[in-house]
Amino acid sequence: MSDDTTTLSVSIKDLASVRVAYINYQVEGESGNSFNEIHECFQRVESWVRQHGSDPFSVLNVGALNMVEGRLLSYECCVEAPEQVQSGSDGVDVKELPGGRYAVLSIIKDPRIIGPTIGQFHQEYMPQHNLAIDGTRPTYEIYYEKTIEYCVPIL
Repeated sequence: MSDDTTTLSVSIKDLASVRVAYINYQVEGESGNSFNEIHECFQRVESWVRQHGSDPFSVLNVGALNMVEGRLLSYECCVEAPEQVQSGSDGVDVKELPGGRYAVLSIIKDPRIIGPTIGQFHQEYMPQHNLAIDGTRPTYEIYYEKTIEYCVPIL
């Protein structure tokens, strides 16, 4: 381990399941730089939730990652669904995101540090703490005004 590693802010939490409205964005090609498309998907879901009587900024905003061997295949842009909404429409679906035990890494929303911090978490923190990923549940990114909680399902 190098001397310039950042101290990670990690906690182990039992997350509750949550009903969400979502759009599943399929990542194309090898580029992996899908920020604008993912941002557009979030805006569409937020607009849909607003049309159904809820403020998308007063509920959870979650990205659910589908990764294989470190490569992002798809990204579900999720906003907590209003209770009265039972099904999706207009390209937006509704489902339950599973809860359970997660290692939760809190990160300041700074694009320069997000990737390296997540890399350090996987390369150093997970093995040092003998944590094993539960591949049956997705990894989540929960967005707040100034931070992100990067949530990895653990066994």
